[in-house]
Amino acid sequence: MKKNYKIGIVKYTDHASLNRIELGAKNCLKELGEKYDINFDYENYVYDAQADTGLMKKIGQELADAKVDLVISIATPPTVAMKDILAENKINMLFRAVSDPISAGVIDSFEKPGMYITGTSDSLDGGRLAQVALAAVPDAKKIGLLYNKAEFSSKMPIEEAKDYLTKLGIEWVEANPDCKADVLAKAQYLIEQGVQAVLTPTDNTVMSAEMEISPVFTAAGIPQFTGSHAFTINGAFMGMGSLYKDGDAEFMQLAVKLLIEEKKAIDVPVIRSAHTFAAINNQVCEQLGYDKELLKENFAKINMNTMFLDTQKEFDEDSDL
Repeated sequence: MKKNYKIGIVKYTDHASLNRIELGAKNCLKELGEKYDINFDYENYVYDAQADTGLMKKIGQELADAKVDLVISIATPPTVAMKDILAENKINMLFRAVSDPISAGVIDSFEKPGMYITGTSDSLDGGRLAQVALAAVPDAKKIGLLYNKAEFSSKMPIEEAKDYLTKLGIEWVEANPDCKADVLAKAQYLIEQGVQAVLTPTDNTVMSAEMEISPVFTAAGIPQFTGSHAFTINGAFMGMGSLYKDGDAEFMQLAVKLLIEEKKAIDVPVIRSAHTFAAINNQVCEQLGYDKELLKENFAKINMNTMFLDTQKEFDEDSDL
């Protein structure tokens, strides 16, 4: 007899990136259904939480009442909002696009996430970001760290970056804006401190003012290395990222373990997505005087792919989205 599974899909809000992740999840379920002769009913349980925490909790209860077999949660807020409701009803949750699931209280650890929860995390590896920066600025003696201490997505990568730089004997100095209006002053502080490069993780506070600070860094001859290609589009020198199609493949691995192999979520480690490419802003690269071919060679030595961008459209085309 053909198996039937009811699958809930909940995304934080209507957003191009989250919409693409939702599409990837649906395509994975379709592929699994065809391969294993399973009927996945998800069309009746797809929700846009509209960035409303109260609505997220209501959706979680509705899915629990519907006795779905699995909930796919896209982004941190709905994952946090629905986690306890679903666990109380012994319903597994498989999350995507949760940057720091430990600090957010989503999981206990990457290896043993929780009794009814696992997923993929786009958590940035701060040590890797520092390594990439030093591949571009090999003689750097002082690195600036620009981030908001209150943001979950910044905490772990910043600590990793500090550890990486400290082990190499490289001085670091940090500046911590707590709101958009404070970002420019903190950027100027780093310039005054004589930093030779700036690291920023996937920090929303800094991103909100990126178009203001990027020309300031560039004018000072300082490249800014960030945790997302979106910073690149807004004027940063470089943004690290992972491809959606790679995230889809990781999601598929976990879906197979939970739905096909019927493993317990606590025995399915969270996958921390690898950031495999460096998106370089064309104009900033030229203004800073970089040799593009040499830059590509240096990044290739540390197994980092490189793409040069002017627009979001170029990224979409280059990334096969």
